[in-house]
Amino acid sequence: MNTENPFEIEFSPQIPEILNSLGISLALSTYQAGKVIFISSIENNRLVQLPRTFASAMGMAVAGNLLAIATKSSIEVLNYSTAAAVGYPMHQGEYDGLFLPRCTYHTGYLAAHDMAFIKDEILAINTMFSAICKFSHNNSFDVVWKPPFISQIEPEDRCHLNGMAVENGEIRYVTALGNSDKFHGWRDNKMNGGILMEYPSGKIILDGLAMPHSPRIFDDRLFVLNSAQGTLLRVDRASGDTKIITNLGAFARGMDRFGDYLFIGTSKLRHNNEIFRNLPIAETSFAGVVIVHLPTGTIAGTIKYSSSVEEIYDVKVLVNKRKPNILSPSMEIQKSSIIDGNQAFWTSEEKKDEPSSSEKPSEIQLQLMKNIAPAELEKLFGTMIGKDLSLAIRNGETSSKLNLAVVSRKANPLGLLAFEAKLNKTVRVWSVFVKTEERRKGIATLMLKHLQVLLNENDIQYSEAEFTKASINEEIIKKLFSKFGEINLRID
Repeated sequence: MNTENPFEIEFSPQIPEILNSLGISLALSTYQAGKVIFISSIENNRLVQLPRTFASAMGMAVAGNLLAIATKSSIEVLNYSTAAAVGYPMHQGEYDGLFLPRCTYHTGYLAAHDMAFIKDEILAINTMFSAICKFSHNNSFDVVWKPPFISQIEPEDRCHLNGMAVENGEIRYVTALGNSDKFHGWRDNKMNGGILMEYPSGKIILDGLAMPHSPRIFDDRLFVLNSAQGTLLRVDRASGDTKIITNLGAFARGMDRFGDYLFIGTSKLRHNNEIFRNLPIAETSFAGVVIVHLPTGTIAGTIKYSSSVEEIYDVKVLVNKRKPNILSPSMEIQKSSIIDGNQAFWTSEEKKDEPSSSEKPSEIQLQLMKNIAPAELEKLFGTMIGKDLSLAIRNGETSSKLNLAVVSRKANPLGLLAFEAKLNKTVRVWSVFVKTEERRKGIATLMLKHLQVLLNENDIQYSEAEFTKASINEEIIKKLFSKFGEINLRID
């Protein structure tokens, strides 16, 4: 994995133009990386990504401005607000709108796959319990339906129920990897035991599939991904006959459509698995998105991850959202948002930690400087770096690329925070410095808040901030970091 460039992608040149012309962004879920990633087009020639942390993110559902995300132990529901983007403290006016957390269903581990908003309820494939369920204030889930061959609702993943096709607000078809009624029974014939069932009868209309996922109905036509063969199939709804529309060249799962295009998620194969190793797509499989031009069945372009992401579970189109943002429930900043219809407010509980109110906001500036060579750092800010960092630079102990958060007033530096991301999932904070006359004005808090936002927005998955006592007073460190829940504190 390339740790220098997390979430690095390669993409076909035409993809930014396709997204831009359609006025859409894409939302991808990846349980392996524990992220939901937004992909948007910039100026017809670039793609921008926004990864956010959602533990073991799998199925997603979109209805208007609502977005539901299945995580390891909950269903998170977010709502899109254009008003919130206007005053978003980190990047005012940069985004069209923000998806903000609104409610959480605490479900426990269900391995929830496909989801949909149906009649103002969230219905989900509850794979662990081999059923379709909905959510309420009373239970972890309420069973709506189970296949006829499932005798009991038990947490045994008996048939690996996974996909559902919705048409006109009703479930029409469901996929599973087998028709077993025993614990993990689908594994006995997982490469060609897949089935497509009618709903609600449960009648099997197609079998012998290779790990099918993501059945979808577009323009009265039924499509399904024959995942382990890497093919997009069209299924005749009357006869059950199938036709291969295109070969995707990878394990396929997650599909949505807008206009003439299908957006299909792909994943790498697990090469240590003997069955997967011998599949035709074993050499070509990749994690990313394939865009298929539906009228012709041809591939219009691909997005391929070269780092951080190894699989995609779901893909959703975000309609009329050219550059949306999303805040996860674990992000501290989302707690400051208050939405009242078309109004949005951003609040702060601790006014005392903000820069002095006598200073105009424009007078205080915070600048991020990435990948600064240690020698250049000493040259620029020699009097503002701590003893630990000076010694580490002289001994060659630091990374060759340090990062700085610098607070200035009228180009005059007031404070500096120097840090680097380490391979062991920690952030080494080398130096926190504020000029004597500027202390107790919230400058250090501002820099540390920016550190947290930087990690969130670049989705750097680090669990601890590591200090040494010489970099800043231990009690001050503890006080400052008590405000930030996502990063644990360690003091050497």
